[in-house]
Amino acid sequence: MVVKRLIMKRILLIVATAVTMLLSLTSCSDFTSPDRFEGNAYSISGLLVAGNSISLDQPIYVCRSSSINDFNALELFVPDATVLIIDQNTNEQFNLTPALHEYKVKYVDENNHVIIADHVYRIEVDIPGYDKTVWAETHVPVSADLIRDYNNLDVAGEGYSVSANPIDSLSYNDLDVRYPIAMNTGNYSGPVNLYLEFFCLEEFSTALEFTNPIFGTTNPSSNMESDYYEAGESIRRIHFIGRYTSMQQPDYQDNYLLVNDFKQAFIFFGRYRVTAYAVDDNYYKYSYMPEGYLYGGVHNGLGYFGSASGGKMFTKVYK
Repeated sequence: MVVKRLIMKRILLIVATAVTMLLSLTSCSDFTSPDRFEGNAYSISGLLVAGNSISLDQPIYVCRSSSINDFNALELFVPDATVLIIDQNTNEQFNLTPALHEYKVKYVDENNHVIIADHVYRIEVDIPGYDKTVWAETHVPVSADLIRDYNNLDVAGEGYSVSANPIDSLSYNDLDVRYPIAMNTGNYSGPVNLYLEFFCLEEFSTALEFTNPIFGTTNPSSNMESDYYEAGESIRRIHFIGRYTSMQQPDYQDNYLLVNDFKQAFIFFGRYRVTAYAVDDNYYKYSYMPEGYLYGGVHNGLGYFGSASGGKMFTKVYK
């Protein structure tokens, strides 16, 4: 029930935010907020994922920001920083290389070092003209394996798949009971910072159907298209983060984290990608605290340097 309440709060927040924006456009004449920072402020952002490398899909960003009146989008990304990653467990060091991709400067590891669960990584960023080293450390969570068929039902074509093509399917009514979200944490038992994301893979269409009617409406209207593709959280992408517990379950030797009240996160019928990560304290605090960019573990700068263990799975939700 805790997850269900969190999901409903998220959905209501999205709707309320949209309404508030519409009201503000019709009632406010001054949209300028006071400057929070004077002069340049530098930030880093990146999430290391166990079993993966620092790549174009999971890069490190180095950015600069100035006062809102002096904002220049062309100067947002820092292209000439020196970015060093250090594995504190092995003392291995490697530099990241800037790459221009999707109109962004992304720092990636061209040698594809694999991030290791339960290791501590340090990042050091030196920026020309800035006399301080921006640095942070993250402790990668223990290995957390995402289990697609926790109840061992073994029904062909039913449940979750490892890729979007081919894709298994699930009845909306069976989501929570037959196929809970389960993560195997091995010998580790205790608290876990759990991040969940539910992303609809369907392109927008007025033929899409809500799993639960919204204000009596079963299909989205055409004027919802821009909201559907909105960056960040939207009706297409529901995500939340919270503290859960991994523990030994009946008939299983290892410890498992189970979530079985989440189906409200599937806003539409259709294809979905589900991401489940155990995340470190840096990313957890960055995600839930007000002005989280102050609490993401970064020294001499803003942003976050976090890490995660877990995975992704896919399904097609039908009535």
